[in-house]
Amino acid sequence: MNCALCQEREANKKNTHYLSDGVIRKCLNIGGTNERERGYYFDISNGNPFIEFNFQRIDEVNLEKALGRSPTEEELENARQIPFSVDYVFCSICEKSFTEFESKFSNEIIPKLRNADLTGINHLTFEETSLIRMFFYIQIWRNSICEEVFKLSLEVQEELRQIILNGQTESINHFPLAITYLETLGGDITYTENYVGSTSDRNPNIIFMNDFVVQFFEAKDSVDYQEFYGLNDTADFAKCVNLEEETFTIKILSNDNRKKLLNNIITTEKVKQSLRLLKKSFDLIWQRMFYGFPPIQIKREYIEGLVGNDGSTVLKYSRKQIAEYTEKFIRDRIRK
Repeated sequence: MNCALCQEREANKKNTHYLSDGVIRKCLNIGGTNERERGYYFDISNGNPFIEFNFQRIDEVNLEKALGRSPTEEELENARQIPFSVDYVFCSICEKSFTEFESKFSNEIIPKLRNADLTGINHLTFEETSLIRMFFYIQIWRNSICEEVFKLSLEVQEELRQIILNGQTESINHFPLAITYLETLGGDITYTENYVGSTSDRNPNIIFMNDFVVQFFEAKDSVDYQEFYGLNDTADFAKCVNLEEETFTIKILSNDNRKKLLNNIITTEKVKQSLRLLKKSFDLIWQRMFYGFPPIQIKREYIEGLVGNDGSTVLKYSRKQIAEYTEKFIRDRIRK
């Protein structure tokens, strides 16, 4: 197979991180360290109502604490994989060009955000417009190649490929791009509170990369305000969407607001989708068995028996546990 970027050389590179390792590493590691020893992440994509964990050589005690339950065989199998990396998709030469931009971004931009005093700062402007765009274009394009839930139109995907392949740094600011930096205070371990993953929404395309959140729009007329659980604000949204800019604006979300954003996503989106899926699944099972919809009271008892008064409890269950509970609930109803 040929390299996805140059489309000429053999894709001979193993363990290519399609989201930059230097940015996401502290989030994936339990201790927040820079070592690639162990960690976990979950996919926040709208297409998946359950949290999907992936972890690296994590000890069983910490894993069980993270999951709130014993890991399944599938999760143990995932432990042998390295998150957000692929084999034989890119060639070593193209990998080197990725690394050049990523290293420059890590050396010139990240120090102005991480470990900087951002007290009272809501926005930062940067002269390094081309560098910032190229770095995030690489993330966006590679993610669209490697991540199933993250899709770009073929035309935009190809244009980004050409920009990256040719190292084009001029006249590349016609894609609306919003970057939010999540201030993360409390030492390296605090980075493990952040998320790494992609949404399946097309407008905008969103990537969480530890303390960076990327919002990419494919065209000027596709820019549409979405509050997204506190990520965006009508007061400064237009200012934060960079388009044909001379200096690049990065929005700063304070540490307190970072925590609120992450909590809103997990407790609102995941809980809402999980409960909706459970109700639909229960309706389907009941119809197949009894040729009609379940009474409202029975469905209410089914949900309450699973989550009680705290809907977020549903996030702790695996698919297998849900199936076993459902089977037992219906069996008990039949016996009554």
